[in-house]
Amino acid sequence: MAVSRRVFLGTSGAALAALITTSGPLGRIPSALASTADPAGDLAAIRSTLRDIYLAHDWLDDGTTARVEWTYQSQAMSYLSALRADGSWSDVDYAATNSAANGAAWSPYRALDRMQAMAAAFANPAGPHHGDAALLAGVERALGYWFQVKPTSVNWWETGIGIQLRLGRIGVLLYGQLAADRMAGIVGVLQSSSSGTGENGVWYAQNVVFRGLLTPDPALVTAGRDAMATAILLSTGDGIQADLSYHQHGEQLYSAGYGRTMLTDVAQWLYVLRPTSFAFGPTSVHDYTSWVLDGTRWMINGDHAEFNVFLNPAPRYASNAERILEALQRLDDAVPDQAGHFDQLRRNIGLQTADTGLSGHKYFWRSDFAAHKRPTWGVTVKMVSARTIGSEWRSSNEKDLNYLYWVPFGTTFIARRGDEYRNIFPVWDWSRLPGATNPAVVVPLDAGSPYKQSTTFVGGVDNGLYGAAALDMNKYGTTARKGYFCFDDEFVALGAGITSTDPHPVVTTLNQTRRLGSVVAAGTTVQPGNTLTRTGTWAYHDGTGYAFFEPVAMTVRNETVTGSWAGIATGQDPTPVTEDVFGLWLDHGAAPNGATYAYVVRPGVNEGQATAYAQHLPVRVLANTPSLQAVRHDGLGIAQLLFYAPGTVTVRDGVTLAVDQPCMVILDESAPRAAPVITISAPQAPGVTVRITLTVRGTVTRAGVTLPDGDRQGTSLTLGAPADNVALRRPVLTSSDHDTSVGAHFLTDGNPNTRWSSAYSDAQWAMVDLLTPQLVDSVTLHWEAAYATAYTVETSADGLTWRTVHATTAGTGGTQNLTFTAHPARFVRLDLTKRHTTWGYSLWGLDVHAATDLARGKTATASSTHAAELAPANATDGLATTRWGSDYSDPQWLQIDLGAPTAVSTVQLHWETASARAYKLQLSDDAGHWTDVYSTTTGPGGVETIPVSGTGRYIRMYGTQRNTTYGYSLFAFEVYGS
Repeated sequence: MAVSRRVFLGTSGAALAALITTSGPLGRIPSALASTADPAGDLAAIRSTLRDIYLAHDWLDDGTTARVEWTYQSQAMSYLSALRADGSWSDVDYAATNSAANGAAWSPYRALDRMQAMAAAFANPAGPHHGDAALLAGVERALGYWFQVKPTSVNWWETGIGIQLRLGRIGVLLYGQLAADRMAGIVGVLQSSSSGTGENGVWYAQNVVFRGLLTPDPALVTAGRDAMATAILLSTGDGIQADLSYHQHGEQLYSAGYGRTMLTDVAQWLYVLRPTSFAFGPTSVHDYTSWVLDGTRWMINGDHAEFNVFLNPAPRYASNAERILEALQRLDDAVPDQAGHFDQLRRNIGLQTADTGLSGHKYFWRSDFAAHKRPTWGVTVKMVSARTIGSEWRSSNEKDLNYLYWVPFGTTFIARRGDEYRNIFPVWDWSRLPGATNPAVVVPLDAGSPYKQSTTFVGGVDNGLYGAAALDMNKYGTTARKGYFCFDDEFVALGAGITSTDPHPVVTTLNQTRRLGSVVAAGTTVQPGNTLTRTGTWAYHDGTGYAFFEPVAMTVRNETVTGSWAGIATGQDPTPVTEDVFGLWLDHGAAPNGATYAYVVRPGVNEGQATAYAQHLPVRVLANTPSLQAVRHDGLGIAQLLFYAPGTVTVRDGVTLAVDQPCMVILDESAPRAAPVITISAPQAPGVTVRITLTVRGTVTRAGVTLPDGDRQGTSLTLGAPADNVALRRPVLTSSDHDTSVGAHFLTDGNPNTRWSSAYSDAQWAMVDLLTPQLVDSVTLHWEAAYATAYTVETSADGLTWRTVHATTAGTGGTQNLTFTAHPARFVRLDLTKRHTTWGYSLWGLDVHAATDLARGKTATASSTHAAELAPANATDGLATTRWGSDYSDPQWLQIDLGAPTAVSTVQLHWETASARAYKLQLSDDAGHWTDVYSTTTGPGGVETIPVSGTGRYIRMYGTQRNTTYGYSLFAFEVYGS
């Protein structure tokens, strides 16, 4: 099938200008396009599009760091002239077997990358060497030598991924031109099946696709695509997490390394495959889109992206974030219904706006990372606990120093424009990182266990709009309690209990950025070339004010510093980098004992406004001790409270709040004449139960809440919110958002004081992704005044087949609870067709309710029990690890007493391997006379969800033929209805 696709051309500014453009109107995310009857034509189209991508620039960025040097099409003839007669290069050590992990270089990559550049120069119809026979012969000679000597490495990545990625691209570039034996050599090293997790899984899958494209074999292309789809599923190991952060190499946030590469790679394949019969299915498109827009996007502020390794720049890019610009552009075609959101993020990365399209606060509970965004500024907080790994150890660090040691200990990156930290790493003082409290030393590489600590009370609480984070720090002989509190215009940072046995002075750094404009401390302008200490209550630099609650001695730096990337990482660019650097820190002295700090950061002000702000702070510190850190913004009516131990705090006159467990709390009194709203989290352990006592002018309210466990441990819950709402904090995609203050994520944040609002037109939609299929039986819509009079609610388990569960042309707004028969759903979509007002559509919230298992805890009996630990009661105890098991014969039955006549609509059976091939579901009023409501002779086992219709007090599974030689065994027998 011939297709015409956009190609991304140009360099530097021209390329970026082309990538930061506005796209067309929004609509629904499409399903995969219909299959064609021409797979061979599709394979040719895929190869053609890939060639266009590979030829679009002088060099090819594959997103990896495993290379010796950057290679260029424009230098292809110099590579050819240096190639020896036997097909080798003299400066390549083909016998090298070292690992390229941790930033080292594996010499044979130089040969493959030069071959790739030569192949691109040969294949480029717009280049001066297109079709050059000598170039092609040179590539064939170099490949011949490669296959003869077979370079290898002790590292599996080089031998299983790195070599194959390069050879696969060479094969695509020279398809139909390369000698048959050379193409056979390439195909011979490409895998026919995939393994690995996260981005490693995507890399393996790409190699399978390459083999399919070059063989050619459509089945292999399909297999590789499916493996990529599997790699972007939610995981508790490497890959995308339940909070939509990204992990690699254990519980390590890696969104800007492996995660960035997965973002760009999958975007490429979504784009390349979409117009063909090999297109990804809608569920995969949703998986990926939710991760990009509701995960990675939170971690980007302008050209600064979250990092845990050195993000040294690549050619043509001024920052690490710019490396995803082409991916975002391709997503306009691959996911056209979200093009507006991708465009907004592109504009932010391109420094055209500070607004990423998000406004609010998100705590990534799986990764100990907080992101706070407003349209004109943003801040991130990076932390580490006993549950996570804070950064990546790199053996390639220069001078045997661990520059990244302090990065995960509460660093804050503050963005107003987005270029504040551009290219600063070579000139940074790595002992004074923004937000961190630490001994002022760059720690040696051999310090041991650099990026972990033993504390568990590290986490955050957020209500979608505001949030706080707590870091219980215990590292390098230094302990501290550090709290961060984020509001509309500012954030507050508190430190308490700062104690150290290390001989170096302990410092708390407020910021260290590129110096732009004047630097002022307590009214004194700090001239370039100076570092000085002043006592006062404020400082100012580059549109940001720093305020203190009482006069402090602050140290301010305004220096010109020269360094290089090679000065911090072996093998990097030695070109000198010179930057003017601003720094601001507090010195707690050597061996402090119980030191504290308290400051406010206010972006978006001039010097005069910063001075006035410091004199009239809108926030109050309620407590700053090792057991409690608390702040209230009186103007907003928001208090944020970090209880490191059980305790009580006076929030304002007549209002106190007490808790009986360590926890993090937001007390929202912003709504006039409404009851306060309490949001709470307790990250330190799974399933913590916290009892809260709120006293308001003598009226006492007590509540208890059990916090989530499993992969939801550390999430925030709002008191009074329905416990069965499976949409809580799940990603939302919409046709439009009126602006970032009423963005899509507010639809499921559980906060009754935030809302989503659409553009001012009739045809709109919103879709909640529950991330995994859930058995649901109702949806609650909390309308604002701008409600829909005509709309439908649909559900889908796969994003392809949709089921209408409610439709109306006479909507009345308010709170609408819509019930339906329980069934599995992953997606819930609201299609809005007619407005009640001239405004858009607006909802305070959309709740999706898990169906109630009517059999839970009810009495179960059975025809037999094979062993005492396989009792019938195990099928109704709600535990995933217990089961009922019968004797090894037919027939057998398991019966449940529902306690009263019940209208049953759905049954869900969770089989162990010993399942039923033939069985019936039966209902009875007396457990003696049974009516069949379902029967099958082809039971598949696994989890079976079965619609039924009938009424009875008793229900049973009556098995007549087993699937194995064992008995019948059920982990759960769930019953739904009314």
